[in-house]
Amino acid sequence: MSSIPQNHCDENELIDCAQRFFSRHHVSKLLARCNGMKEKGVSPVSLLRYTETAVTIYNAVLPKQKIIHTEWFYADCLADYYHVPVFSEEHWKIMENYIREYVKRGGNMILTPLFTPALDTAVGHERTTTQLLDIEMKSGEYHFGFEKLKRWVDLCRSCGIQYFEMSHLFSQWGAAYAPKVVALKDGKEEKIFGWHTPASGKYTDFLHVLLPQLTGKLKEWGIAEVTWFHLSDEPREEDLDSYRAARESIEDLLDGFHTMDALSDYKFYEHGLVEQPVPANDAIQEFLNHGVENLWTYYCVSQSYEVSNRFMAMPSLRNRIYGLQLYKYRIAGILHWGYNFYNSQYSLEKLNPYQVTDAGGCFAAGDPFLVYPGTDGYPEESIRMMVLEEALQDLRACELLESLAGRETVMECIEENLAEPLTFTCFPKTDYYLIALRNRINREIAKRI
Repeated sequence: MSSIPQNHCDENELIDCAQRFFSRHHVSKLLARCNGMKEKGVSPVSLLRYTETAVTIYNAVLPKQKIIHTEWFYADCLADYYHVPVFSEEHWKIMENYIREYVKRGGNMILTPLFTPALDTAVGHERTTTQLLDIEMKSGEYHFGFEKLKRWVDLCRSCGIQYFEMSHLFSQWGAAYAPKVVALKDGKEEKIFGWHTPASGKYTDFLHVLLPQLTGKLKEWGIAEVTWFHLSDEPREEDLDSYRAARESIEDLLDGFHTMDALSDYKFYEHGLVEQPVPANDAIQEFLNHGVENLWTYYCVSQSYEVSNRFMAMPSLRNRIYGLQLYKYRIAGILHWGYNFYNSQYSLEKLNPYQVTDAGGCFAAGDPFLVYPGTDGYPEESIRMMVLEEALQDLRACELLESLAGRETVMECIEENLAEPLTFTCFPKTDYYLIALRNRINREIAKRI
C-alpha cells in the first residue's frame, strides 16, 4: 500500500486508502478497520472481504430422527484426560457436557457402563474403572446398589437420550472371559472378575443374581423397552461355541429385552445366536441377500476400501453419502465404537487426541473419536462430526419427502442420474452430487407443502 503522510491522515482516511487500493486490484466488498492510529510509523489495518448471498427458507421442518444412533461413550477417557476422580461431581458435569453435545448432533442411544466396558483392552490389562453398579460381597452373597446407575439414566434422559445400551456382559472377541468387575469385600475394593476368570462358572452365577435385579430396576424406571444388551463385541467364526455358551448361560434372564452385537459373520444370525446383528457396511450384503429386516450397520478402522467412513484422510462425501445408503436399505440403527476414545490401541496408554489422532498409530486418524476434549470440560466438534450430522439430516429429508410423495419418488431423485444403483460400495464420488441432490429434495418437499 502507498505510504501516507501521517500528519494529514486520520483513521477514516487510512481505511479509505486501504479500500481504494484493494478495489483497484479486483477485491470488492472489502471491510477495513483501523485498530488504533499512530502518529507515525506503521498502523495496523484489519481487512475483511465479504460477499452477499440469498438463503431460501422452506416452510417445512425435518421429522424427528427415527434411526437409532450410538457412538460409544467412554467415561474413563474423560476422567483420565481431565484428571478428575471417577464419578466425582466434576466428572458428572463433564459427562453431561459431552452427552448434550452428542445428542445435539444426532446421538440418541448411549453406551452405559454397568461395568468398565470390556472394549479395546489388552488381555491381562485393564482400563480405568468406571462401574456404575455398586457391588458388595457379604457372607458369600452379592448385594447391589443402583444409585449411580439411576443418576446416569436420569442425566441421560434429561439430555435427550432415548435409548440405553448396556455395556457388554462378556469379554470382547468371543465372550471367553468376564469383564472387569469390582466389589467391596471386607471394606476394600477388589477385582472379583476379569481376564483371570472364565465366562462360565462363578461369573455365570453372579449374572444370575444380578440380572433379575437389574432388569427389575430398568422396568421400574420405565426404560425396559428402550434398553439393549450386548454379549460380546465382534466375535468371529471361531468364537461360535464360546458365544453360544455365553448366550445360553443367560438367555432366560433377558426375556423381553433387546440384544445386539457388532458382528459380520452371518452364521451367528443363521444359528439364532443374536437377535439383532450389526454387520459392518462392507459385510452387510450377505445379510441383505438373506432378507434380514430392521438391520443395523457399523464401520470402524477395517472399513477403509470402497465403503463409507469418516477417517481424516477421506473426503467428506464418503462420510455424508452414508445418509442416502441408510435410507435406501431402511437401516434401523447405526453404531460406531468411538465418540471419545482417547487411549492407544488396547488401552495401553492414555493419549492427547490433539497430538495423537490415530490411537498411537494403530488406527486410521480420526477413527477413535468424533470430539476433542476442550480445556473447559466441554467437547470441541470435529468437521467429521458435523458432516455426519448432515448425513443424518439428508436421511430425515428423504423420509419427509417419502411421507409426501412416496418412496419411489425419493429413489428416483437419488438414482435417476447415476450410471449404477446406489449401494454401500458403489456411490457417486463428487461433492456436486450430494449438494445438488439435497437441493432437489428440498424443492420437491416445497412443492408439496
